[in-house]
Amino acid sequence: MKTLNIEVEGMSCGGCVKKISNHFQNIDGISETKVSLEGQTVTIIADDDLSNMKVRNDLIELGFSVKSIKKA
Repeated sequence: MKTLNIEVEGMSCGGCVKKISNHFQNIDGISETKVSLEGQTVTIIADDDLSNMKVRNDLIELGFSVKSIKKA
């Protein structure tokens, strides 16, 4: 398992948080997603084989900018 700490730009409301949470809860290999509107961060706990690029691309497709992805 790995933990990804992702800095995101563009979240402005609870709807954004729900949009991200709902998207990632349906992806195989992701066991937990925490979204912080205040901190503009997304934390994902997932299988080691989940691609950081997939997470990044999914966030961009949802309409957000990704500032950084760091493995915890």
